[in-house]
Amino acid sequence: MKVITEPGVLLQSERYFSTPSSLARQLFLYITRCGHYYCDHHYNFLDSCDVGKLESHKTYLLDYIRRGAMEIETDGKSFTAEAGQIALIDCKKPHRFHVPRYAERIWIHFDGREAGAFFEQIIAFHGGRSVFTPYPESRAERDMSDLVTLLKDGIHTEADLSKRIYSLLCNLLIPPRSITADSQDPVALALDYMKQHLFDELSVKEIASVAGLSPSHFSRQFRSQTGFSPHEYIVLHRIDEAKLLLHTTDLSVKEIAFRTGYHSEVNFIASFTRKVGISPSSFRNARFF
Repeated sequence: MKVITEPGVLLQSERYFSTPSSLARQLFLYITRCGHYYCDHHYNFLDSCDVGKLESHKTYLLDYIRRGAMEIETDGKSFTAEAGQIALIDCKKPHRFHVPRYAERIWIHFDGREAGAFFEQIIAFHGGRSVFTPYPESRAERDMSDLVTLLKDGIHTEADLSKRIYSLLCNLLIPPRSITADSQDPVALALDYMKQHLFDELSVKEIASVAGLSPSHFSRQFRSQTGFSPHEYIVLHRIDEAKLLLHTTDLSVKEIAFRTGYHSEVNFIASFTRKVGISPSSFRNARFF
């Protein structure tokens, strides 16, 4: 559909709509509208306009800037999204978009199951910023362009669309690459050290030293590449080992606690219950039939 009536949107622009089924609303991530816009300085979108009040607009917006720049006001803050950057906006909150001179944009309004959780985590992983440069490996521009093309051609299922949106959001959250045993990679060095010393006393300072980084820099890099904080990574892998011991040995809960790096049975039980949802004894006694 050619866009010819929206102020500041040039004639070569395109916009497409998608109305989710009740099944998609219940189970999937879905797109309500998307487009590929070429905008000049007349483009000035205010959430108070009629379109801004539509249900299809009161969603989450991913906006990739291919060329030029766009100024954004959201949640009481102002940002400038430049070429190569993404803006992620909660359009249920007050917002405004303005193009100072020129911008080419690929944009997607999405919502659905876990959309809000993805929004919060992606913003948090990018330091609380609504505008950020995507990871080089994320292929965000290509994936967003592909989604617009799918809506344009109309040859897709809602399930396939949901999987593609999910993959896009995952790649914006954590770089889509595997961590190898590259001797020059600090996180790979840290993971190898943590695996060898998983049940010993480990501090972030000690692990960071092995990786050759400061504790704060290491923690940020570790989280950006794995999705975990160093502490959470250690705790979860200790609990995984504890689960195995609970189901495959007759060791007491206290023995398992000390074997997996805890200094007291009480701390182990509290940690296990908090992460798993049931106590170690209940996990051990859970029936498989």
